[in-house]
Amino acid sequence: MKYIQDENTETLIVTLIVFVIVCFFTIKWDMYETKKYEIEGEYRELLSKIRLRGAVMIFLIGIFSIVKELYKRF
Repeated sequence: MKYIQDENTETLIVTLIVFVIVCFFTIKWDMYETKKYEIEGEYRELLSKIRLRGAVMIFLIGIFSIVKELYKRF
């Protein structure tokens, strides 16, 4: 298993960009779905909210760890 310290800087930068893009689109999708259900007056399942917000938290933890490692290198 490779550790984040073993990765080269270019790989970390590309991974950071991908994490930010995916996190942005996940948050955007969550906001879109929430607004759609509010307009339609339907109840959105709590479990789907928890899963979506959990995914965002995982992305944010990944982004934080990559930024921390890049900060140590520069």
